[in-house]
Amino acid sequence: MGFVTPMKIALFLLSLVLVVRLAGSSAWVEPEVLEAGEEITIFYDPAGGALAGASRIFVYRAFNDWGAIAGPDQEMELDEETGVFSFSYRVSEAAYGIDFVFRDANDNWDNNGGADWHVAVNAGAGFGELPGPPRLPETASRARVMMQGFYWDVPAGTWYATMAEKAAELRNMGSGQGIDRMWFPPPSKGESGPHSMGYDPYDYFDLGQYSQKGTVRTRFGTQTELKAVLSAYREQGIVCMADIVLNHRSGGAWETNPNTGAAYWTDFSGVASGRATWTYDDFHPSSLELSDEGVFAGFPDVCHVANEGSGDPGYDLVEWGNWLMDTENAGFDGGWRFDYVKGVSPSMIRRFSTGTGNAFGILECWDGMAMIEAYQTVCGGASAFDFPGYYTMRDVFNSATGAGDISSLVDPERVYAARDSEYAVTFVANHDTDEITRNRMLAYAFILTYEGYPCLFWRDYFDRGLADLGGQSGNGIKALVWARGALAGGRPKVEVLQGDDRDLLVYGSRSGIPSAPGYLVAINDGVSQVGEAIVKTGNPYLRGKRLKCYAWFSYAAGQNVQPSDVVCGEDGTVVLKCPARGYAVYGPADLAAPVVEPSGFDSEEGTLSVTVRNTIDSQDYLIEASSDPRSIGSWEEVKAFAGSESDRTEVVLPVEAGQSVLWKVRTVGPGTED
Repeated sequence: MGFVTPMKIALFLLSLVLVVRLAGSSAWVEPEVLEAGEEITIFYDPAGGALAGASRIFVYRAFNDWGAIAGPDQEMELDEETGVFSFSYRVSEAAYGIDFVFRDANDNWDNNGGADWHVAVNAGAGFGELPGPPRLPETASRARVMMQGFYWDVPAGTWYATMAEKAAELRNMGSGQGIDRMWFPPPSKGESGPHSMGYDPYDYFDLGQYSQKGTVRTRFGTQTELKAVLSAYREQGIVCMADIVLNHRSGGAWETNPNTGAAYWTDFSGVASGRATWTYDDFHPSSLELSDEGVFAGFPDVCHVANEGSGDPGYDLVEWGNWLMDTENAGFDGGWRFDYVKGVSPSMIRRFSTGTGNAFGILECWDGMAMIEAYQTVCGGASAFDFPGYYTMRDVFNSATGAGDISSLVDPERVYAARDSEYAVTFVANHDTDEITRNRMLAYAFILTYEGYPCLFWRDYFDRGLADLGGQSGNGIKALVWARGALAGGRPKVEVLQGDDRDLLVYGSRSGIPSAPGYLVAINDGVSQVGEAIVKTGNPYLRGKRLKCYAWFSYAAGQNVQPSDVVCGEDGTVVLKCPARGYAVYGPADLAAPVVEPSGFDSEEGTLSVTVRNTIDSQDYLIEASSDPRSIGSWEEVKAFAGSESDRTEVVLPVEAGQSVLWKVRTVGPGTED
């Protein structure tokens, strides 16, 4: 039994259970040890307290320090003999504590003298990870960066067409690096019709093909236009993720709920698609489940318990997910962004994930570290947005005087990516929250070079000019995405090289491979002074190398200048400089050795076509040939060329039939090694 009130007590025996009694009202829970996902009973004796004599008592409850509040308030059952009220329910699988207070029918409250009641819960042990999501296409960028492809109140009517126009550009931001996943807005027709951003879903199966709610098209376009934009991204090797709303529904007709005698907007029998035609018992309070945690904005709250067949919400929603994946209907192939997961049981999220082919998923758990970890543990391996990291960056970079502590960005107590980078999705802004108002590029420099899965924001990239800042080649998001892909292979494993300074943070790739040697990163939140640090890297692919600064920027007047090359000693020691209010990303000046692959021989012309991979846009290269590479001086210059916008450059070489030749490519130009 969980005793919940640390006040003066008197002992008494009730139903053979020893209970802690308050000097006033009392409350307790059974069983003695509470387990996440299990049924419990809350007992309340109002005698001597604020609600003494009340004939009806309601419990107002939540879990995890009021992190997710249940609704509606549930009436407790009165035991006429003892005067004790009780209410039983199943604790959320994500709970590590429950919270509750009581009220009567006249809205008089008992909140335990202002302390509320809180009881610890043994957290769920998890259910093991689901099988991994489908692999990305072979043509996907290796930078491992995604983008949110919308913002609140995007221009109405033609947004899908706008997105389609940008597909090729987003796949190739520079030298073949770009995004690999696009996050789309909720695709279904909403209650507010042509004005809806999709978070008030009315007809799940109307993607802009039925005339209802005052429009055929959704705010974003028609179903035909949605299929076209999904196809455009698919052709570029970019998978597409849908934003889905499982917690609530909106726009139904008014009807009476016999479970309560009250009426609400829960009759969806008239939707034009004729599917998911739910009514009152498919919403809370339902005969199957009176309430769950996470009511939202007064919308009808979906009851997911029924899952037997068509017409049951739990079943219909999974069917809808599979329907969205079918290219005949839409063609989403990049998984799901689960909206407002605090209102959805983890079992429903697991059911949706497994029922749609173990699709990739991201949880929108807008809360602190403990709540995010609680949900991530029991949701089968889904990723989660790094809200703690977002607010930490806000606090660091928004300071006009540089008073923020930049070392907090690598603190696992404050940044989810520093704690569990495998599942952290990092971001600088989104459609709901856009609070980093100063030094935003420093935040992008961090998420694009640190661990985790960074998510770009459409408005930042296109509307606010952060793609290249309109300036030098190393400025902006494009250069950072290139560095993440070309230098770190998209999955940087970071060692912090200087993490105890309030202004200057330095970290780098722990190791590398020939095609992704790694980088060193410095971010300086100081207002005016160039930052300098002597650090030692353990990355063997950086030691003994000349390092070039490939991505940089500074908000400080006169300091947005490319830092000079530096030399990393054989022992890994290097002196890095970073402009004030800026960042610098260093990698080997010669990068990874380009790879030559023959692609076609023309005997009549005496030419060999080759594809050179790992090239950099506008970088100069030289192809050399040798018939006897063991002989010193046997390599001869054959062809000079410049890298193309793609990371693959096609080159035609002269060659004789029957000739046995070896080829190699080297980078040439200032600051490179011949």
